[in-house]
Amino acid sequence: MSIPVAAKDILTTIKEYGSSTYLVSATADNHPHVANLTFVIDKNDLIVTVGKRGTKNLENCPKVTLLWPPKELGGYSLIIDGIASKHENIDGSGSVWKISFDSGILHRPAQSPADDDPSCGSDCQTI
Repeated sequence: MSIPVAAKDILTTIKEYGSSTYLVSATADNHPHVANLTFVIDKNDLIVTVGKRGTKNLENCPKVTLLWPPKELGGYSLIIDGIASKHENIDGSGSVWKISFDSGILHRPAQSPADDDPSCGSDCQTI
């Protein structure tokens, strides 16, 4: 079940989930690549440093997904789709990227019909 995250609330939500996320990018032949990384917030964007494979992927296809796992068991994951663009960095390595986005979702599995508590149904919420 998913809860949309409004653009006005996304940075606040990211701060609640912390400065470590999973970046999902794609290779030239569309195979997914997942990397755990840290970031800093710069205005309305995230600034990340990625490795060689991630840099190659972002140069080929700048569309990415960022994933923050749930903060507690049974909690929501934060998922954001974004666009990466090269960010100016001091060493010129090209491995520093800016991730721009305008929405996201909070997601967790819907209740299984086998669960014991029938009052606990879908409870997606917009933030």
